[in-house]
Amino acid sequence: MRNRVVLLSILLSIFFSGCVRQPKFTEDEKKIGAPINNITYYSDAFKKLDKLIKKFNRPTYRFQVKTIENLTSSKEILPVDSKAFIKTPIILHMKSMQLMAYEPIFNHYETQTTGHLYFPYMRKIMPQLVINGGITQFDKGIISETSNLDIDAEFGSGRGESDLRADRDRSNSLSQIALDLSVFRYKDRIYLPGVATKNKIEIRRIRKKNRLGFFLNGSGMGESKYSTLQQSKDEALRILTEYSLLQLLGRLYEVPYWTCTTPAMKPDELVVESKVERFTTAKVKSKQQLIEQLIPLYGYKTVRVDGNLSAEEQKMLVEIIKKYDFSTKKVFSEEFYKQLYRNAPIDDKISLKS
Repeated sequence: MRNRVVLLSILLSIFFSGCVRQPKFTEDEKKIGAPINNITYYSDAFKKLDKLIKKFNRPTYRFQVKTIENLTSSKEILPVDSKAFIKTPIILHMKSMQLMAYEPIFNHYETQTTGHLYFPYMRKIMPQLVINGGITQFDKGIISETSNLDIDAEFGSGRGESDLRADRDRSNSLSQIALDLSVFRYKDRIYLPGVATKNKIEIRRIRKKNRLGFFLNGSGMGESKYSTLQQSKDEALRILTEYSLLQLLGRLYEVPYWTCTTPAMKPDELVVESKVERFTTAKVKSKQQLIEQLIPLYGYKTVRVDGNLSAEEQKMLVEIIKKYDFSTKKVFSEEFYKQLYRNAPIDDKISLKS
């Protein structure tokens, strides 16, 4: 009897082995997908910011980007150094900036050996400003939510001969990454006041499960389907870095950078208050120049920034006041300049379109 059971088990194993096919992959599944251009939320914003910096006649600085170190306790989860996320948009889009390579070991070796003979300008050309910072926070799963819906229906005159079961499970987990950036002068290592950012971004992990089963006298069949969405930590860090870099450069150059994004950011009150303070203490000619700089942002092209508001430019200001419902018509007042600066529109920025 025992030998029959063993023989039957072997025969069943052979039978099922022959019935169950080895899954095959299609040719499309085996192919590696073609590379795609990694276009982020702020690619176009950097192009517009570059034009904005030129329009405001800001100086061209030589920059270096130091190591953006992972300062959190999660050393193996996030990149050790994320300065590439800063360098790439600067190199691609910011023609008004000069980015110098930051390779301390290479530079030290070249200056200590004969490298300076082949690169005589290496000792003389130094950066003016340095972008510094670090990843200061990574909180994984700080908020987790789970919900479940079960449906159980019995048939067969209440004897439990047949049973229909369905359930739906949902879970949601939230994590956060924070990044701090700042700028200091290379020559004296002094940080520029007001030129810093501290932002964070949220990433989610969402899991969904649906299950349906039918049973008859204790036997039956069912099917379950799962879907998991895990937002990329590295992609989130790139988006956070580009957002923070836009803000950092906008504060450095004191330009209304929030008009460069779609949809627009909220006006940066640090920049607004700094510009208003400068406007308040300026002489009349300088005040007119500051006003003339902003008029093109409202779509007007025939503006000469010469510190002398022409009749045509004054007419433009009247149109702006009416269209955007300014609370004051006193052109040289602090409140007027504040509203002119804060309310620079998006759709009408003809001169800033790419």
